[in-house]
Formats: sequence, C-alpha cells, structure tokens
Amino acid sequence: MSIRARITLVGVGVVTLVICCLSSTLYTLISLGLDSGRDTELTARVDAVVDGVATAAREDLTPVAPLAPIDPRSNLDAFVMLLAEDGTVLRATGQVSVPADVLATAKRTGRATTSIPIAGGEPGETVRVQVRPWERTDLSLSGYAVAGQTSRQVAQDRVGLFALFGASGLVTLVAASIAVWVATGRALRPLREMAAMADEVGRSADLGRRLPTPKAMTNGARRSRVDTVGRLATSFNAMMDRLQEAYARVAGALTAQQRFTADASHELRTPLTTIRNNAEFLLQHPDARDADRAEALRDIAGESVRMSRLIDNLLTLARADGGVQLRREPVDVGAVAEEVCRQAVALHPARAFTFAGPPARAVAGDVDMLTQLMWILVDNAVKFTVDGGHIWVAVTQHGARVQLTVADDGAGIPAGAEQRIFDRFYRADQARSGGGAGLGLAIAAWIVTAHGGTVVAANNDRGGATFSVELPAAPRPDEPTAVPVIMNYGS
Repeated sequence: MSIRARITLVGVGVVTLVICCLSSTLYTLISLGLDSGRDTELTARVDAVVDGVATAAREDLTPVAPLAPIDPRSNLDAFVMLLAEDGTVLRATGQVSVPADVLATAKRTGRATTSIPIAGGEPGETVRVQVRPWERTDLSLSGYAVAGQTSRQVAQDRVGLFALFGASGLVTLVAASIAVWVATGRALRPLREMAAMADEVGRSADLGRRLPTPKAMTNGARRSRVDTVGRLATSFNAMMDRLQEAYARVAGALTAQQRFTADASHELRTPLTTIRNNAEFLLQHPDARDADRAEALRDIAGESVRMSRLIDNLLTLARADGGVQLRREPVDVGAVAEEVCRQAVALHPARAFTFAGPPARAVAGDVDMLTQLMWILVDNAVKFTVDGGHIWVAVTQHGARVQLTVADDGAGIPAGAEQRIFDRFYRADQARSGGGAGLGLAIAAWIVTAHGGTVVAANNDRGGATFSVELPAAPRPDEPTAVPVIMNYGS
C-alpha cells in the first residue's frame, strides 16, 4: 500500500471517529431535548385546560354526547381530555385509559406525569400523559385534566434525527476523504518528483536535474516555502549540487590523470626511441666510424639526461598530487635568489643577470622547494632569451607579502597563453617553444600554491616575459636594518 493511501486511511479513520463522537453526543442531547420538549408542551396544554375550567359554565362541565375522539394509535398530535371525579369523560380530543393510581397521584401531588401503554398498539408503544386535578367549588364539581401524546412522534423525530446525522456524517466523511487524498497528493508530489528524478538521474547520469522549490504567496509576492516538504526539496537540491560538484571534480581529476598519463607516455617515448635506435645502430654496426659511434653515444647520453630530468619532474608532480606536506621554516628568499643568480652566471655566461634584493621578511616554507622554484623561473628565462640577453631578478617586500620577480627581454608569451603556460605538458607556439616537456612551470605553480602564494605571468615593455610570485611573509621578530643589494652579473 502506498504512503498516500496509508495517510488517507489514517485521516479518514480520524475523521470517522470525530464524526461518530460528535454525532452521538449531539444525537443524545437532541433526543433528551425531544423528551423534555414534549413534556413541556403537555404541561402547557394541561395548564390551559385547567385555566379554561376555572371560567367554564356548568353545561360545559357536564357529560355530552361523545364525539369521535382521535385515536392516539393512528394520530401523532397531542390531545387533551377533561374527566369528572369518577373518571367520566366530559370532553376529549383523543382518548386513553388513565389508571386510577395515576389519578390518585395527581390528586395528592397536584400533577402526575407518566407513560401509559396503548391497548392494541405495537409492543413498547406508549402515550405520554400529564394529569392535573381541577375543582369548581362554586359548582361543587371536580375532576382531572389530561394532556397526552403518543411516543411514536418522538420515535419518528429520533429516526429523522438519526437519518440527518447519518447523511450529513456520510457526506462529511466523503468530503474529508477527498480532501485528505488531494492534500496528501499535493504534499507528497515533491517526494514523487524526487523519486522520479532520482530514477532518471540513475538512468541518464544527468546530475544537473533539480526539484522545483515549493512556493507560497506573501503579500502578493512569491517566496520559498519553509515547511518540511520545502526544506526537503531544498536539501535534496543542495545534495545534488554537492554531488554534481564532487562528480565534476572526480571526472576532472580522472580526465587530468588520463591526459597526464598520455602526455607522460608521449614525452618518455621520444627519448626511449632515440636511445633504442642508437643502441641498435651500435649493435648492428660494430665497425661503424668513430665519428658515428661518438654521435650515437652523445645522443644516448643526452636523451638519458633528458629522460632522467623528465622522470624527476613527474615524481615531483606525483608528490604534489599525493598531497605531500612541505617543511615549514623561515627562508630568506632574497638569499636564495641571490645564490641562484650567482650559479646561473657560471652556467650561462652568455646571459646578463641583474639581482635586486631590498630588505624583505623571511617566508615560512621549504628551502629546497623555493630553490627549485627559483631555478625553474631562471631556466625558463634563459631558455627564451638569446645570447646577450638580459634577465632581471628582484625580491621586494609588499606589506605582509614577499614578491619575487623574474623578467627577461626574450621572445615573450603568446597572447592568451598567460595562464595556460602553467598547465602540465603545455608548450606555447614556436615563439617560446623549447626542448622541455612543459612541466617546469606546472611544478613552479604547485610550489607557489603549496606555500599559500600566487604566481602571475605577463609580457613586459622590453618584449620579454615577467613572472611575479607573491608569498606570505613569515611572522618573526624584528630584524636589524639591512642594506639593499643590487648586483650585476655576466656580459
């Protein structure tokens, strides 16, 4: 059985119980009122008869030829009788035999009310009578006034009352059942939509579907409902948002991982192919000329170095993807940059280097990683400058952040590639292409991010590229004032 049917049955059961209790209470109260009303009417009638006797003439209090009285078995109206002291009927609109003990009780107490069985009537059928004595001392006459009514009148009124409550209760029950069914359907509609949407999402894997948020009217404006169903729809949509975001992250990670694997395989295939071809050449031509053998060995050695460097970079990125924890210690970025510039001069004597290191606070980070970051940026600048080119390195303080800048006067960055150059295995067009695998700047971006900093690449006025790295300064005690360092190296 569905939830809607169960809720409807419970609601109908509650309404039925309420209707039965209310109808029973009202029926009992009205039934008692019918009996009381009948007795009140009989009292009024018998009192009217007694009042009439007090002013009646003698001839009105003497027996007359009997009229055809109304039989209480066939007539439901109230009737009256005027009796003499001995019980003789003087006047009557209906007739019933009143027991002598009832008359005696009325004589003694002034009034008597009782129910008298109807002779020849249905079992249990009675006549409700009220007896009151009367007396005319001036005429030396006395007797009894009787007012009565058959019980069938009240019985029929009760039957009509029962039919009225039964019909109204049935109509109310049907209306309540329809109302509960409709209201339950409207209330459960979001749940049905939620179940249907969940099924559709399961079949189609479309995580962009959302439930419509129930609306309510407030001063002519629509606003989201805050009832249980509204909160459930909102929570379900929020869950779908988080699920879609998580799925997008997982899908993106899988796509990036697949692309990374494919690019790494491609990059490793080239040096491996070169090494294999040269090795096969040496094996197949043991008598090759010394110049050819030397060239093949140089190719093998060069490609081995390139492959070793590529594997080191891949391991670094694998550590980055694995969430490696960096060491955190105060690092003087200016000192690191100055040392890298000194070594770069020896490695690249055809380039000119300028280092500017005003006093700057230390950075909380890993000295090895920051040194690697510096070498990546310097090597990148060297790669894309020609002999006689110039490279500028500067470390400055900007508030609570330390800025490292590496600029060159080389070929510059192609338009639109300022952000993409930090992607793995990305190479710009031929203007800034080189022999690398496109991993250096990706590693640099990871190192900067791991230290809580930012890196930006842009072209400068000299036509070359400028890389600006900002790192948060480490909190440390005040240092003595240092003299800015500006050094020129190379040609």
